Amino acid sequence: MVYREPRDATGMLALAIALVAIIGLAIAMPSLLPASTRRLVGLGPHRVAPAVPVTTTGPYAFLGHQNGDQDVPVGYDPCSRIALRINPQGAPPDGVALVRTAMAEVERVTGLRFDYQGITHQRPHWSSAYVPTVLGRPQSTPALVSWATAGEVDQLAGNVAGIGGSVAVADGDRVRYVTGGITLDRDYFTSIDGTEQGRREELAITLHEFGHLVGLAHVHDDAELMNADNVGLLHYGPGDLEGLAKIGAISCD
Repeated sequence: MVYREPRDATGMLALAIALVAIIGLAIAMPSLLPASTRRLVGLGPHRVAPAVPVTTTGPYAFLGHQNGDQDVPVGYDPCSRIALRINPQGAPPDGVALVRTAMAEVERVTGLRFDYQGITHQRPHWSSAYVPTVLGRPQSTPALVSWATAGEVDQLAGNVAGIGGSVAVADGDRVRYVTGGITLDRDYFTSIDGTEQGRREELAITLHEFGHLVGLAHVHDDAELMNADNVGLLHYGPGDLEGLAKIGAISCD
């Protein structure tokens, strides 16, 4: 006669309930699962919010492309929020509000979402005009918006009102941006601050650099805010909006 210990029916029931709850949560909110796990269980990519429809057309360019495909940009995972902090040292009095206004507009035209994590004392460092230097693990480092002078950030030398860009990492068969930065020229912002027109120009410059942060490159068209030169535009043009919508519409991890 073989003796078997009696099963704990209560424990088995609790385990079954927990498994059902986990599976239900994964189905309802698959973005909580790692990309590899979603693919393994057949949930595939999942979008937190619908992509912004493309309603305008015009010239635009991306800073990076997937596998050399000019139509598929490198961008942030649209199913994850972009962590961001602000260092207001040297900023105009309303510098934080200015950045948050630009953030809200970029969210509106891309469908991307930012996770504003407050004020920091971190200072900017840049490898080039489009790639900040990250002093830590990029995936866990929030993007930084700050103000500086050319004495601190070489890329601000000359007639440069700001720089912006992001750090890309390989994620399986694709490349993703995981953090980035925007550094605005402290002296130029000081020189134009204090008037309504100056405020509008400050916002336009900030929007331009946010365009770089999420993946847009310069274009040579006077109707686009992503023109390399300041031609007096105060908002994104039709090509900018088309490119930004496409950046927000890439597939999730």
